[in-house]
Amino acid sequence: MSSKNNCSCAGFDLVGLSSSLAFLISNNFDSEDLGILAAFITSLGDNLALIAASKASCESKNK
Repeated sequence: MSSKNNCSCAGFDLVGLSSSLAFLISNNFDSEDLGILAAFITSLGDNLALIAASKASCESKNK
């Protein structure tokens, strides 16, 4: 099995994990707290994506 196939399966696993966690977390918070948590996690993800893109750009320029 090639690594490409493993990567696509891992993506589906992550979607399933994310959905399951969202369901479990949503049972423990009210709507207002869920909105704040969702905004925080979105912000965290956006910042991680920005850092990853910046690192990739620097790495490609240093090659």
